[in-house]
Amino acid sequence: MAMPCTEMTVDLTAPPPKVIFSFGMGADSTSILLRWLEDPTSRDFELDELALITAHTGSEWESTRTTMETHVLPRLAAANVRFIQVARSQRHTTIDGGGIVVLDDTRNPTRLYLEGAYTLWDELTEAGTVAQASGARLCSVHSKGAALDPVIARITRGQPYRHVIGFEANELGRAAKDTLHNTDLRTGEYPLIEWGWDRAAANAYTESVIGTTIDRSACTFCPFTFSNRSSRTAALERFRAEPHVGASALLMERIAIALNPAQGIVAGKRLIDLVHEHGQLGSVLDALDADLDQREHALYEVRRILRPRKTDPTKLGNAARSVRIRGRGSRGAMDDLLRRLADEGVRKGLIEAETGEDGILRVYQHRRGPVFPTVERFFVVAPALAHEKEHERFDQWWADARRGAVQSAVAA
Repeated sequence: MAMPCTEMTVDLTAPPPKVIFSFGMGADSTSILLRWLEDPTSRDFELDELALITAHTGSEWESTRTTMETHVLPRLAAANVRFIQVARSQRHTTIDGGGIVVLDDTRNPTRLYLEGAYTLWDELTEAGTVAQASGARLCSVHSKGAALDPVIARITRGQPYRHVIGFEANELGRAAKDTLHNTDLRTGEYPLIEWGWDRAAANAYTESVIGTTIDRSACTFCPFTFSNRSSRTAALERFRAEPHVGASALLMERIAIALNPAQGIVAGKRLIDLVHEHGQLGSVLDALDADLDQREHALYEVRRILRPRKTDPTKLGNAARSVRIRGRGSRGAMDDLLRRLADEGVRKGLIEAETGEDGILRVYQHRRGPVFPTVERFFVVAPALAHEKEHERFDQWWADARRGAVQSAVAA
């Protein structure tokens, strides 16, 4: 579906907004917006001083579109509230707005542009990985923060502004971290915390206004969605309603697992296992198989260097990976090529072939050892979506690591 804009173009004819609301489209932020619209005493600004802004990752649930277009966008249009929708158009963006598109900037919104432009799914599959549940939530930094900040700077035009975020009453820690980003121009504000509203209170208010609650707004493959039993069950049920969405998440995971068996969407565990355990998701698995059958596949060569931790050489410090494509074709053709490579290599005693517990055949030329540094090299077939990637010094690192591995083995 064509996007309406191809560059970071915003309306600069209106006065700079005094209040910016990072509208995440979930239960918390929607409750804030609805209360502002329904109860003027809940805010100390006029609605024409407000700008809502949403960064689309391109990987949102279709049910979010339905809810927003049915219950929220008409209310925004009736109240003449400015709503800006943005997204990335490429993986890397710049602080002055390069690589960012404005999908819509209007006071009469009718459509939610969930598709985005360059999606987080694209970024992760190209890298052959999945979103990580630990660390600095870089997926949000890249696909949301990097898209929002330049647009906010553009529309505020150097004027002070209040930046509203929908942290609820149980998220004091997140709000405290956000205040660290305050500047002479930007001041973070958290209405739900001020009102003492937790998620239950937010849901109750939303239901009182529109007659229904709001499903969790998140990427369909977000690891945090699967972090506890209740949200995990809800997400799997949403897969049943949107089988193609579940299949897309599993496709991402399959590529990542093929290149690194330790990967998995659910904090290192495999989403595919949860789908099998849940039952009643045969439509999702059927959609995945159909997708795999029609996609071009690749024979990947994966080399990995595992280095010791400086403070403890018995533990893993970091890893470097090289991914190269050694063939392309249909799924069946690439599977046949890998099996022939395995048969010939095993017969000559040059390699080992192993089908892991994930059901994926890998043909190993080097197995990682128990002592760092160590290396591994294997060949595997996966959908041809992951891009080739190798640091310019990887071959030198590889040679050094192999020598180090031999020395460590001799010393042992």
